[in-house]
Amino acid sequence: MDAARLQAAVDGQEITDLIMRWGQARDRGDWDSLRDCFHEDGSIHIAWISGSSHEFVDKSADRLSEFGSGEHAKHIMSAPNTAINGSRAFSQTHVNHCARVIVDDLEFDWEFWGQFFDLLERRDDDKWRIFRRTMVYEKDRLDAVHGEAIPDGYFGDTAFAKFPPEVRFLSWRLAKKGIPPAQNIITVNSPEERTLLAESKAWLEA
Repeated sequence: MDAARLQAAVDGQEITDLIMRWGQARDRGDWDSLRDCFHEDGSIHIAWISGSSHEFVDKSADRLSEFGSGEHAKHIMSAPNTAINGSRAFSQTHVNHCARVIVDDLEFDWEFWGQFFDLLERRDDDKWRIFRRTMVYEKDRLDAVHGEAIPDGYFGDTAFAKFPPEVRFLSWRLAKKGIPPAQNIITVNSPEERTLLAESKAWLEA
């Protein structure tokens, strides 16, 4: 194996390890490790926050501390599809986020499907970290754990139609918590996704 192929293999494995470490750190509440997955000027753009990685980590810690008994969540992620150009990389990773949540004292299983579009850099310390992470949302669902416990008319006044179909139940959950959704949510097969893909590829080649 020549030096270029060897370096590409090493870089690809390090990026895969980084992305998997992000999921483990987020789900287990390992905030120092999660923070280290990003560069100091890193940012993240998902349904409930569009801002700095530091703000994301701090708010994630607050969210996890608010979990009630029986609530939990897990990110299940595929190996990333990664393109590397020197010290820059662009990766796309399929994500399934599964959660047991309690809303109005009722238990639900909620999950969504999407993709992380990540811009990554290897800087002076020779470690790959995330510079910008953006979620592209595909669909979500909500299932009552005990359907018989749902009061008659519980969903009758819920205006699901006002939320994007791809994040309908996530938006409902955020509204229940009084959390405004981000204004720039990107959904699959949208003009915004095509723009994001073009911008990511251009950044990689710059």
